Order: sequence, then structure tokens, then C-alpha cells
Amino acid sequence: MTKSALLSRTLFLLFLSLMVYLGFRFLLPLFFPFLLAYLTMRLLYPAMNYLHKQWKLPKFLSHYGLLTLFFAGSFTTIALLLWKILGQLRLLFCNFPIYRQILEQTCVSQASTICRCIDRYLSLSMGTSQEFLYGQYQQMMQTCSNYISKESGKTVLNCLSSSVHIFMVCGFFIVALIILVKEMKPIGEYLRSNRFYLPLHKILSSVQKSGFTYLKTEALILIINWFVCSFALFLIRNPYFFLLGMLIAVLDALPVIGSGLFLVPWSIFEFLGQNYFSAAVLITAYLISLFAREILEAKLLGKGMGLNPFFTLITIYVGVELFGATGIFLGPIGAVLIRALATREEP
Repeated sequence: MTKSALLSRTLFLLFLSLMVYLGFRFLLPLFFPFLLAYLTMRLLYPAMNYLHKQWKLPKFLSHYGLLTLFFAGSFTTIALLLWKILGQLRLLFCNFPIYRQILEQTCVSQASTICRCIDRYLSLSMGTSQEFLYGQYQQMMQTCSNYISKESGKTVLNCLSSSVHIFMVCGFFIVALIILVKEMKPIGEYLRSNRFYLPLHKILSSVQKSGFTYLKTEALILIINWFVCSFALFLIRNPYFFLLGMLIAVLDALPVIGSGLFLVPWSIFEFLGQNYFSAAVLITAYLISLFAREILEAKLLGKGMGLNPFFTLITIYVGVELFGATGIFLGPIGAVLIRALATREEP
């Protein structure tokens, strides 16, 4: 490849990357509920047609009946999860003053020991380091208190705004699904009659296959790790097993941060405290979650997406830097989209 061809190819890839970034940043939020509704209907529609043609059910019953079952199952699952999470959050908030007192007593005890050692080795009068540390602590607490009182109103408004936005997205998603029950076939016929259908269909089919593989793999790993961590915490009788299991599983999906960052130090702490059963359960949960991620990502993710694991990690990191937490999914999908577009344009 000549230098001019290489430069042209590089500029073209940069242009594609910019277009994908702008699309994800500005267009995707606008069309997200409708895109999600269309993809969901693409999954449900074959089952609707099967019930109508093979079971001879009336079209209204097969289509809207299955959609009703989908809504009922989804809402029930979400309601149960929220009920369990909110129940454990309520328990945590009720016990928070006790945990804070225990933490403060532990910190004061350890800080006093460290400050006495510092005073001894630096030949300071006893209590000098502790007085300085206490002054810094009071100043930090005052700064935090002022910040919280100043930002609390803005935080509440942001939470209310986010809640309204989430409900609005859910509402449009539900309405779009109901409309698509009747409009799915006409929309498909219209798209197939368009002259841009064939090139776009090939590109989107590649992205859909690879993106679905990635989402399916990450969702499966998340569910497995959530179950494993929650069950392990349940065995050691942690009252927040469901909530902490979910938190560890979610953070395990982030680059660099893994379940070992929490489970390994926790197991060491339990071992030093002679709680050998708890230590064994926690380290076993870590090993299971580690092997589950390594095996599933190697078997499903690498083959399905056609990306090297190292480059997959790079796309996840870049996605997180550009889009925040959603970049875990948008980064690899964006890379697959750029590759599909670039491959399509090759002579």
C-alpha cells in the first residue's frame, strides 16, 4: 500500500470513527426507545407468527396476547428486583448510624496508635500528630457538610429529572411496541423496497450479529456473577447479599475493576479473623466468577465479534472514556460498526 493510499485509508477510518461517535452521542439518545422497541419486536414477531400460523390462534390473540405476557413477565421481574434491592437499601440506611459509629471507633483507635508512633519517632510531644489529624478531620467534615448542603437541592432535582426521563422512555417504548404489532410487516416491506436496503442490510446484519453476541455474553456473565456473589454472601449470612452481589457483578464488568478487588481482601480479612468458612466461601465465589468470565469471553465473545481480546479491551476502555458506563457496550459495538463500514467500502 502506497503512502497516499495509507493516508487516505487512515483519514477515512478517522472520518468513520467521528461519524459513529457523533451518532452515538447525539442521535442514539433521541431514537433509543424506538430502536429498542424495534429490536424487541424483531425477537417477538417470529413467535407471534408461529402461534398464529401453526397453532391457528386468532391474530389478535397471538400477537397481543404474547405482547401482554412479555409485559407481565418483564414488569414482574423488574418489580421483584426493585423490591429486593429497595428492601436491603432500607435496611442499610436504618443500620447506617451503627456502621458509622463502628467505623469511627475503629479509625480513631488505629489513628491513635499510628499518631503515637509518629510522635515517638519524630521526637514530638505526645498528642501533636493526633491533634493535627483531628483538626484536618474536622476541617474535612465541615467542607463535606457545606458541599452536601449546597448541592443537595441540585442532586434532588437531577434525580427527579432522571426519574421523569426514565418513565418517559419506558412509556414511549411500550407505546412503540404496541404500534409495531400492527406496523411491523408494512415497515419491513417499505424497508425492503428501498434502494439502500441491500447495502445497509449487510452492514447492519454484521453489526447485529456481533453486537448481539457481545450483549448476550456480557448479560450472561453479569447474571452468573450476580447469582454466584449473592449466593456466597447469603451463605455467610450477610444481610445485604442481594444488593452487594449486584454491585460486585456490575463493577466486575468494568475494565481493570473486577470482583477480586472486593472478594479477595474480604476473604483475607475473614481469614485473619479466623472465620475460615466465610473466607473459603468468598474466595470460591471469586474463582467461579473469574473462570466464568474467562471461559465465556474466550468461547463466545472473541469468536462472535471477531475481535482480538486485547482490542476488545481497548474498545471498552475508549467507550467508557467517551460515554461513561454505557461505553462498556457502545465501545465494542462502535468498533464493530466502524469495521463493517470500512469493509463495505473496500474495493
